[in-house]
Amino acid sequence: MNRFRKPLKRSIFIGSMIFILVLCLFLNILTYSNFRKALYSSYEERITDILVYVHSHIDLDDLSHCVDTLEESEKYKELMTLMDDVVEQFNIHYLYIITPLNGNETDNMLIVLSATTEYEREYHIDEEIVLGYICHDDYSAEMAQAHLNAMNKDEISFQEERSSWGDDYTGFLPLIDSKGKHFALLCVDIDIAEIHDAIQTYTTANVGLIAALGVLFMVLLQLWLNENIITPLTNLEKSVSLFAEIAHDQTDPTKLWLDVPPIHTQNEVEGLYNAISQMSQDMHSYVMNITNMEEKVSNLKTQVNYMDMLAYQDSLTKVKNKAWYDKTSQRVNEEIEEGTAEFAIIMADLNYLKKINDTYGHERGNEYIFGACKEMCQIFSHSPIFRIGGDEFVILLEKLDYMNRNTLLAQIELVFGDSANNTSKEPWQRYSVALGMAIYAPETDKTIEDVFKRADKTMYENKILMKAARE
Repeated sequence: MNRFRKPLKRSIFIGSMIFILVLCLFLNILTYSNFRKALYSSYEERITDILVYVHSHIDLDDLSHCVDTLEESEKYKELMTLMDDVVEQFNIHYLYIITPLNGNETDNMLIVLSATTEYEREYHIDEEIVLGYICHDDYSAEMAQAHLNAMNKDEISFQEERSSWGDDYTGFLPLIDSKGKHFALLCVDIDIAEIHDAIQTYTTANVGLIAALGVLFMVLLQLWLNENIITPLTNLEKSVSLFAEIAHDQTDPTKLWLDVPPIHTQNEVEGLYNAISQMSQDMHSYVMNITNMEEKVSNLKTQVNYMDMLAYQDSLTKVKNKAWYDKTSQRVNEEIEEGTAEFAIIMADLNYLKKINDTYGHERGNEYIFGACKEMCQIFSHSPIFRIGGDEFVILLEKLDYMNRNTLLAQIELVFGDSANNTSKEPWQRYSVALGMAIYAPETDKTIEDVFKRADKTMYENKILMKAARE
């Protein structure tokens, strides 16, 4: 019969169960929060990259005029083509430009431009959604107000949206013309069903794992307590109670005997300490595993960024490659169109590379390329250098290096002249380079390619002169 209101066995069981449940709940909340934050951060970075890329190709004043007149311009059509390509390439849900009209339930949104996929164009899906189309009941008053608030900002904002089109994570970039007018929103929708699925899967697995560990720890702890604390103390209590009953009004001293089973206190305390330490270590190991999972997610993001960097880097010289030059050319051409371009190009072509390869081998030829490139990097430390061919390099001079272009050109010619004539060095260490520089002229040059051709022509002429001087 139970003689106590709060038996030690029940109290320890309830206390240990509550402790493990609270700990499991805390770990679940912590890991869920960190995992969700990491996923959404990666989506925000992806959305931001797309918004910035598309925004860089928008003529804001022209588009603002299109919104005012509801008439498509040539630049509007070019932008439409670009946005259609972006939707196809980046596998996003929607890419569109809209102008919030009001915060009402209906007629609250004006469509400026909505990108479509090849499939949608082929089957004429949403073909009526064109410039000037007004959405009647597609946006709730709450969504319309959220778009109005986003358009009045000066930065990118994000919002999770649930609509008839699905669950999306949306990035808003306000479009502002040269007069400071906020006239539209550039929006990117990414389907987040996979985020919800990932979070649900992760949370289910995490809850199951923590619950299993919790139950395991609770069972093991209860067994250990029964064996090392509860049973010995129960036996002791029974022995003491029996002794008290016998000792009451007992007159026979021989019967005043406390029969206590052997109890080794030091071993029990040490065992309890070891069990708690082991449980603590197991819990720590689990938390460390969760932390390692977050670190792996971060490492995956780092690897993606590293792969992006390698895609635009020359493997031998570590300078930018032809792909990055083409990308940079797009940016420079945009500045030429805007009338803000100011730059010069230096073409550099290595001399004797074929002779060194044929005479001393390609390994020495690579040393020759790397060493010559290193000299250029040291002098043009503030300018991008591109390796566009086996022995051809392009140097784009802007800002400070553009202002000091003549000094830098004279310096590099002197460096390569001294190197080529230094007979104390090995042949593959005597760097000889033909150089040609051309300066962007707004009145004649339409694209960066025009400047490139003049620099290449000058370099070729200098190469002929150098060859004639050697002969």
